[in-house]
Amino acid sequence: MNLIKKFLIISIILIPTLVLANTYRQINYKITPLNDRPVSAIKVETEIIGDIDGEVILDLPYAWASASYYQQIKNVKLEYPIGKLKFRNQNSNEAIFNIGKINTIRFSYEIYQKASNPLDVHETIIRQNLIHSTGWGLFATPKDLKKEDIVEYNVEWNNIPKAWQTISDYGLSKNIKFKAKQDELFNAIYAAGDLRLYKIVDQKNPVYLSMYGQFDLKDQEIAYYTDKIIKDQRAFFHDNDFPYYLISLVEGDQPMHMGGIALTHSFTAFIPQGLNKQDYTTLLAHEHLHNWIGKKIRNTSDLNYWWSEGFTDYYSRVLTLRSGVITVEEFVEEFNQFFKDYYLSPVINEPNSKIEEDSWRNYAVSKLPYYRGFVFAVYLNNLIKENNKSKSLDNVMLDLFKTAKQKEFSIDYFKQIIKNYIPKGIDKGIDEYIEQGNTIDLSDLMNVLPIEKIKIPFCDLGFDIKTSFDEGIIKGIDIESNAYKAGLRNGNKLIEVSLPKGFDYSDQIATVKTTKGEFKYKPESSNKKDIYRFKPDLSKEDKLKIKRFFNS
Repeated sequence: MNLIKKFLIISIILIPTLVLANTYRQINYKITPLNDRPVSAIKVETEIIGDIDGEVILDLPYAWASASYYQQIKNVKLEYPIGKLKFRNQNSNEAIFNIGKINTIRFSYEIYQKASNPLDVHETIIRQNLIHSTGWGLFATPKDLKKEDIVEYNVEWNNIPKAWQTISDYGLSKNIKFKAKQDELFNAIYAAGDLRLYKIVDQKNPVYLSMYGQFDLKDQEIAYYTDKIIKDQRAFFHDNDFPYYLISLVEGDQPMHMGGIALTHSFTAFIPQGLNKQDYTTLLAHEHLHNWIGKKIRNTSDLNYWWSEGFTDYYSRVLTLRSGVITVEEFVEEFNQFFKDYYLSPVINEPNSKIEEDSWRNYAVSKLPYYRGFVFAVYLNNLIKENNKSKSLDNVMLDLFKTAKQKEFSIDYFKQIIKNYIPKGIDKGIDEYIEQGNTIDLSDLMNVLPIEKIKIPFCDLGFDIKTSFDEGIIKGIDIESNAYKAGLRNGNKLIEVSLPKGFDYSDQIATVKTTKGEFKYKPESSNKKDIYRFKPDLSKEDKLKIKRFFNS
């Protein structure tokens, strides 16, 4: 009995010292354009409702993907309770204050357009007729908000022109209300402005297509191709479980530079002028395909980018061929470009384990999983067909999707599924071509597809590019190069280098401007490398072989 009394006394003494964690029920955001500023800006008023006590740390927008936001944030003010915010350091996005027990916090901050005025959809874009951002670049949240916590969010567009359209992953209203986890708040589009809005695919479970700016294709063409791509991809996976979906396209401002990102119930992309139909269809197909490859079939490891990106690139071309969005000729052109990108990659034999670390320092490494995975998909499709002509890589992808709720993607699980179609397994091929990074051998495909093996030169400007750009003069000239033969010499002051197709292609004319004159030449190295490609001038029978191989 005495022991029980002592335990009760200790419990009574200890319980008051327990600190309960803050909990959050609702967060409200009001976004207002600031039209009186010399630089385009918005004000975001935030109200946090919950059971709050003690130190509060507010996480303001900081950075995500290729974008940084913290330098755009200004005039952060605590509105209620009255008090002062302090930041950890000058470049911190963490605003800190202490309070007693309270159930409501209100604060505000302003977000200004970057000086470079970017139109990349990873950025927070604020212009006179457009506000466009993901949640990462717009919304502040409490730092101690748990990832698994579901909170009610309200987002209101305030004092915007009547003619403006509003869009988001959670509806088209100027006032949207939804319950979500924090990542679902952030991984979503929020936009208002001079948007052209179209309803496509399905009237019951609609897809909304939003466009801002001018594009090379007419709105109706983009809507048609998008509609067809989405329907065919959903048909491939036998999956129409999309109650609502949004696509937001923004005119890009950098020639030949385009990109996109798949989000919770949407994807968004920036597309500059000067592109052709294939550029549009492959980008749209790639980003929408991520709804399955990488999302519903979850990929949680960067070491699997060869699959989540490479197979996405492969199927974005294969499925658009099957649906008739692209022709066989366009399909062959796309595949030949991937073959060239892969076999001429300066880092082709980079081991898979090093890609994640090196990709931040080397663009060629960052692109390698796309190229390697693409070519490996072609190789694997052939292996499966060799074992059973009625089966293909399609069966593997559909098996992955059927079990996706129970199993996320992993190399081991991938190998397990493939054994259903290749009894001896694919362990050796994955180890050799994916893990070790050995060059993928497609010689067996020459028996079933109109493919040839040729030698072509590397792209080589003939001088040390980095040092020459850094120091502003030509350095490291190769006396055996076409640059030297054209008259370029060490010590020439460098003004400009022009390569119309970029630094990866030798079949073009390079123009190097110096104070000594302008030099034009083919940037070809004396060394040549083997690559596979579809043969030029395909016959009808060749085209039929291609269609049969890719189940078109």
